[in-house]
Amino acid sequence: MTLICVASPKGGVGKTTLTANLAYTFQRQGFNVTVIDFDSQDALKLHFGIAFNDPQGYVAEATSNPYWHEMVRTTSIGINVLAYGPTTREERYRFESYISSDPQALYQSLRSFYDSPDDVLLVDLPPGHSVALDAICKLKPLCVTALLSDSASLAVLPSIEEGDFYSGDVSRHLYYVVNQLDLRSELSRDVYSLLKERLGASLLGSVHRDPAVSEAHALQVSVLQHAYTSAVVNDLEVIAHNLMRLMPDTALVQIRQVGE
Repeated sequence: MTLICVASPKGGVGKTTLTANLAYTFQRQGFNVTVIDFDSQDALKLHFGIAFNDPQGYVAEATSNPYWHEMVRTTSIGINVLAYGPTTREERYRFESYISSDPQALYQSLRSFYDSPDDVLLVDLPPGHSVALDAICKLKPLCVTALLSDSASLAVLPSIEEGDFYSGDVSRHLYYVVNQLDLRSELSRDVYSLLKERLGASLLGSVHRDPAVSEAHALQVSVLQHAYTSAVVNDLEVIAHNLMRLMPDTALVQIRQVGE
């Protein structure tokens, strides 16, 4: 039973794509996977074959219906998707007030999604500081921070390390992924080397830049389905296995080690 939030201090780092591809990776490893979108852009669903103009979502009803599992969409391969959905400004304000004022209510709404040993709930947060991030942090998730191997990520890293980005005491559950790593770029290689040295064991891995990822997104499928021979697939499996080692009470901790 594991709650994983994927966040980043800055936008444009591929956070939502990373969340979706990790969901596909965990599902292939035998976990029961649910993804939930806390970003009003409502883009996570696009990775699971749901049209952007689809009217269904949970946020508009979340404050009046605490049984969020009733609003889940299950994909053809068995991943559960809780889309943000179209909302008005008033609905978004009401939702943010709801999740920030009563952590127990938020927990009760989410607990059924990661209630058994083989359940994984992946939460996609908006970029930057947000009410949703503060609310989720109160539930003690594994926090995965998506960074790029660029100077901007180096610039925002101190704010994370000093506790200014994540609220509460999440330092023991704070991890990183370097996304869109381009080894053809000297700057990218140099920054990645610095990040590896600085982050140490809290760095779960990296995802190489590959056009296959964008192509898969355009087709609304996983890169695991679109280009299984891509190095990105191995990158995602390494990150997923590193997260598995951090999961409490899971029945799948005996899954083969990467590289065996």
